[in-house]
Amino acid sequence: MVYIIFLDFDTCLKSVDKNLTRISDVTLIASDKSDLDMHVSVSHVHGGQFGAGYVDGYIRLFDIRTPEMLVGAAQPHNQRVVGVGFQPGLEPSKIFSASQAGDIQFLDIRNLKHTCLTIDAHQGSLTAFAVHRHASLIASGSAKQVIKAFNMEGHQLGNIKYYPTFMAPKIGAVSCLTFHPYQVLLAAGASDACVSIYADEISPSR
Repeated sequence: MVYIIFLDFDTCLKSVDKNLTRISDVTLIASDKSDLDMHVSVSHVHGGQFGAGYVDGYIRLFDIRTPEMLVGAAQPHNQRVVGVGFQPGLEPSKIFSASQAGDIQFLDIRNLKHTCLTIDAHQGSLTAFAVHRHASLIASGSAKQVIKAFNMEGHQLGNIKYYPTFMAPKIGAVSCLTFHPYQVLLAAGASDACVSIYADEISPSR
């Protein structure tokens, strides 16, 4: 059995045994053994609400404030979910998910079976996904050494590619992406053990 562990860091963690089966002030949500490769994203607006993506293409929305905890589920993907994230802003109504097949889905959290928008970002090679906490930006990366950025309307804002030319920046197969929580900075990790940081513009020299 696998557990999603939800901690409240405003309270004290009183006791934890070595098997993580008895935890004070912690919510445990049981999941199946096949879900070891799940991806989880917590809402920064609605406390206690988070989404999880699974290897079977399912997206599940949980709320620990409700007795059942599971508040919605849908299967918008045919392959493994690579990442999930909530829409930024004070009144987010969407959750985003990306799958290994290369598609990014915009889902309505009030009805997960309703797909608001689909982006065909990569062709069967999507390996990383990130949503900015405050800016209207999402990013996806692929094993084919490509990073793409989109806005919340699904329009591509730019891409970063590997060009095999002299003095060109090297980009490996992208393995992970994350945005700075407050600045428009994107960090990318690659399978060749390199980490790169990208900005929306070059700051003027001082």
